Amino acid sequence: MPREKERDLDKNLYEKIDHYGLVPNVEACLTCGKCVGNCPVAVINPSFNSRQMIRDVLVGNATRLLQSEEIWQCFWCGYCYQSCPMGIHFPLLMMQIRYLAIENNYGLRYFAPFKKFALRARDDGMTFVAGSTRGRERIMAIRSEAGMTPWPEISEKAREEYKALFDLTGTTAWLEAIDPEAEIPASYTYREGRIVHD
Repeated sequence: MPREKERDLDKNLYEKIDHYGLVPNVEACLTCGKCVGNCPVAVINPSFNSRQMIRDVLVGNATRLLQSEEIWQCFWCGYCYQSCPMGIHFPLLMMQIRYLAIENNYGLRYFAPFKKFALRARDDGMTFVAGSTRGRERIMAIRSEAGMTPWPEISEKAREEYKALFDLTGTTAWLEAIDPEAEIPASYTYREGRIVHD
């Protein structure tokens, strides 16, 4: 990645990412490294560096942050949040970074399965449907043994209400507007184990 230039930094990046105020204390980051030290992704991929991502949010390096392959590797396990002495909720920050990346056409291949899932949930009125016949049969058997109907019964009214929630909140329009063909490829942009000021 080329050296960052002052004119290329977005001074409002933090506000753009956290416009709902879910992670209001990112500026309190001490860069102590406890988040990285407790991260299972960092063990697998040493270029995954939550401290560096926080730094890029704060200095406004949208280019490196949104183009990075690393933002799609977070498991949202919460170990970083649990170990952070400042209580920075990095998983919520990561979720919002991903939304901004999607809006800028980065990472759409990671988003495609979610889009399919969400639109199917909108139509079915259910967030979980077994992907295989075998899985469905197993669920039906367990439900029957527990004295429930073999499969959840969703009324037509409930389906319509669920659809209306998607439509009224703009979720349907937002999902349908995302075109996987418009994806800008992501790349590994961070370096192993340290904050980079290049």
